[in-house]
Amino acid sequence: MSFTKTKLAKAVAIAIAGSALAVTAISDASAATTTMYNLSTGSDGATILDASTPNPTTTLVDPISGSFIWALSGDTDGWANGANTGGGTGTAATQTWAGTASPTTAAFGYNGAHLNWGLNITGGQGGTAEISTFDSKARYGVYADIDTAKGAWSATNTGAVFGGWRHDLDVGLFKSDATGLVTLTAQGIMQPNSNFGFTIFQGVDSVTSYGHHGQWNNNNNAGGITSASAFGGGAGSLTASSIVAYSVGSIAAFGNNPTQNLNSISFNATAGQIYTIALGGYRNGDWTTTNDGYKLTVSQVPVPGAVWLFGSAMAGLVGFGRRKSKSAA
Repeated sequence: MSFTKTKLAKAVAIAIAGSALAVTAISDASAATTTMYNLSTGSDGATILDASTPNPTTTLVDPISGSFIWALSGDTDGWANGANTGGGTGTAATQTWAGTASPTTAAFGYNGAHLNWGLNITGGQGGTAEISTFDSKARYGVYADIDTAKGAWSATNTGAVFGGWRHDLDVGLFKSDATGLVTLTAQGIMQPNSNFGFTIFQGVDSVTSYGHHGQWNNNNNAGGITSASAFGGGAGSLTASSIVAYSVGSIAAFGNNPTQNLNSISFNATAGQIYTIALGGYRNGDWTTTNDGYKLTVSQVPVPGAVWLFGSAMAGLVGFGRRKSKSAA
């Protein structure tokens, strides 16, 4: 074996070993996840959830069938933060929060009108977290009202044009100090077979007036995103151009397109960037009769530094080989 090939083999072995060590470091690293919850409910934010709030999954409504109902249905979907119907004003900072710097500090310092929760992943290695009333109870001793209704997507009361009803949307903020692929998976708690739709925006809306009674997401993005795809009805800084990932519903007018990104959706997140996540139930219900809690699992897989280390090493070796060839010539 020639000297050049021997050097190349050794360099490749070193690069692979370094890559393996880097991957081991990633797997051994402990990511920190911080979940934050808005504990204010109702159209005026007057009801504050606390340690006395009962488990919302334990209300029996039909002893014969044994069916239960989500108990915390006090108008939180699209109503939090004092932004009343008709464009009333209010900010998240005027509400009560858990998991933030203070009870009157909203997630990531948000001061807009509509926010239900926040998630921050730190440690530089991605991680996995859950947004749910159970996570809120486990971390902060309070059952937060993390719920939505099926009318958020293709509400049955919005006429012939399928869309969504802004009353029902839950809105959260996500941020990580790592760059990588984020996957969101939602599941109903009382109704596990429910479907959920998502729209994910890059950035944060600062609008302090949120019109709850209005349609959004006309045609469920079946014909592509439009100005109506913004959850605030097009008001504020989060426009259609801010959308980085979205669900698609099936609409007859568009040839019954197959649904896409329902219940689970992925997007590439940049380190340090805040993303706005609007989600809600998809079809099979109205905007007031199908409230249900949901569990949202959020996982991020970072771009491994080992990949770039190995790629750089190989690029260097290729250059080394070419330089030796030219010298020999």
